[in-house]
Amino acid sequence: MKAWFVALAPRERLMVIAAAAVLILGLGYVLLWERLADDVSRLEASVQSQQALKQWMEQAAAEAQRLRGAGGGETAPGGDTASLLSLTDETVRDANLGAAVKRMQPEGAAVVRVVLEQAAFDDMILWLGNLQRGHGVSVADLALDRQEQPGRVNARLTLKRAAR
Repeated sequence: MKAWFVALAPRERLMVIAAAAVLILGLGYVLLWERLADDVSRLEASVQSQQALKQWMEQAAAEAQRLRGAGGGETAPGGDTASLLSLTDETVRDANLGAAVKRMQPEGAAVVRVVLEQAAFDDMILWLGNLQRGHGVSVADLALDRQEQPGRVNARLTLKRAAR
């Protein structure tokens, strides 16, 4: 290769060097610059989608706060004077979770611990939402274990009634 290059006329050597430089610059552009430009545009699109998600989450959080404030002081029909234990027992049966209840233990007038086994997850979530919206009862502690059967969980809950 060196002998071939030396055998070229000076003008031809200059043309070969210029062609090699253009080839190296072209390859550098294709291999490096275009990849970087594609990565930058992909990252910019990702940032835009993350910003849209953040904006949606902020709106959802504000709506949740508004609903929490609007529903926090509501009481169920009849003034909701029943004890938390009897309220929990009644609502858990209404939610079709009666068979899943393994233990229900009161801890004072405002706290009840509940253990559910093989409970339908969707029914449990609807039950907890009903307790919060309709009766002012919130979940102070929750531990879930997924079961082999889809949609079933074992749950340990601590329910707490808001102070009146």
